[in-house]
Amino acid sequence: MVSPNPVGTQATIGYSLPRGSSVSCAVYDVAGNLVSRLAAGSRVAGEHQTMWNAAGVKPGVYFCKLVAGGSSHTARLAVVR
Repeated sequence: MVSPNPVGTQATIGYSLPRGSSVSCAVYDVAGNLVSRLAAGSRVAGEHQTMWNAAGVKPGVYFCKLVAGGSSHTARLAVVR
């Protein structure tokens, strides 16, 4: 879950892990270019949050991809000013 969306200057990305696993979370632009790597490494089971500072990116559409425990989820983000 991303909050707030649309994003002004900062967003919180929240996710839940049913069991400990390796996690990768990154933001990409519409062309698929990496904009920001938010999380990488092992996490324990439970609720987690990571922050994205969007102050340095242009307004537009971005995608947040979370990969954990063999599963992948992509969320669409809109950055507005």
